[in-house]
Amino acid sequence: MTKQKKPKKTPKAILKAQPAVPQVGEMAVSYQSFKVTHAGRQKRYEVRTGYGYFIPSVRKAENLTQISALVEAGIPSKQIEPVIDYLEMKVPDVAAATSVSPSTVSRWKADTSIGGPGSHQFFRIDEVIRKGVDVFGGLDELRGWLQSSNIALGNQVPAKLLTSQIGVEMVDEALDAMHYGNVM
Repeated sequence: MTKQKKPKKTPKAILKAQPAVPQVGEMAVSYQSFKVTHAGRQKRYEVRTGYGYFIPSVRKAENLTQISALVEAGIPSKQIEPVIDYLEMKVPDVAAATSVSPSTVSRWKADTSIGGPGSHQFFRIDEVIRKGVDVFGGLDELRGWLQSSNIALGNQVPAKLLTSQIGVEMVDEALDAMHYGNVM
């Protein structure tokens, strides 16, 4: 008895969007779920949505156009305090990251805009924190890596690199490398 061959079917992928589900934890994290059907099998994928980790106005943004408007208007200094506290930044570090003098940082009030360049830098730092939490699984685990010197980053402490644009890019690339299986 010979086996009958099943007729070949053209693979079809059916993408169905499901509502975002917030993750329980310190910060609400949204995921978009997708179901893909291929060759009669169904697989579910979850993709993290949104932006940032600590900065409330960044987390509320729904697209990059909103992020752009937020950065151009300037993020209020009060909103970057959780980032500053988490990274244990001192006034000179904040000044370097926002491209202003330490005396300017010292005069900021809660609603003072940190300006466009500073807003962009803190948006990028918040994105790096978000990526790091995804890679390491939590804030404490990420903090351990951020506060330790790293040979792949020239024996620099990643948290100290975050005050410059190139430093943010270096830390971001190191996190990408770890995400794809390299040890950093």
